[in-house]
Amino acid sequence: MNKRILAALGTVILGAGVTAGIGTYVAAAKNDSGSIMATSAGSFTAPDGKTYPHYTLTMNTYPNSTFGGHHGEDGGAHPDWVSYGAAGPYGEPLRDAKTGTNFVVPAHSAVTITIWQYDSGETLNNDFFAKVRGTVGGTATLVERYDTKSHTNATEAKTITQIPHDAVGHTFTIHGVSSDQDSLFVNVPLLLANDDEVTAAEEEGGFTQFPSMTTFTFITGDEGEYIWNCEFPCGDGTVARFGNAMSAMSYMSGHFTVKG
Repeated sequence: MNKRILAALGTVILGAGVTAGIGTYVAAAKNDSGSIMATSAGSFTAPDGKTYPHYTLTMNTYPNSTFGGHHGEDGGAHPDWVSYGAAGPYGEPLRDAKTGTNFVVPAHSAVTITIWQYDSGETLNNDFFAKVRGTVGGTATLVERYDTKSHTNATEAKTITQIPHDAVGHTFTIHGVSSDQDSLFVNVPLLLANDDEVTAAEEEGGFTQFPSMTTFTFITGDEGEYIWNCEFPCGDGTVARFGNAMSAMSYMSGHFTVKG
């Protein structure tokens, strides 16, 4: 297993099919790493025929924090902590990016997110998070191996509704945290990258050439303040394997703001 010191921001408690919020602590937690604004991309027609303004976001997940983004070139205070980071149009690290893990998107719009996943993985504690939830059509598009050098799919893109619960690298999970705004819950599991390739690339001081790539679209409602986090708990030496990188804002969590 190649995971570095990992853990989750907080667990979502499931009972009778109902997902409870992580809590007000998360919503109030400070994150000074900067914000990434969604990019306008024309219009999007949903399966029901309704047309929405269309916006996009791109991001990467890394096995450590040395990608030279908002943590700094040396990885900052915790260079061995796993982290999300800003991505270029082909999944390349934005090494001079000052933005972090706060995302801002417009209300009443279609938002398409593409995530290149550079980390390895293992088994989820709860296979609820291995399923795609809250996206248009309940699906995502997965490329198991994307070639970051040639900017092409090394494997064919396919539509998914879930991935094996023992093949998850991370998840991207958006939560509503209060009753006075629109409910928003989106969960997309991210396929692990090849462990041997991840390890070999890290030993050379870089990242694998062949991350997985996942793309999905969801529709926003009214404006509101939400949080997102990874729901893949694999921290060492913590209760239920939660803590460290995934309980620290600007690593595997952040704010998700829908603006009117």
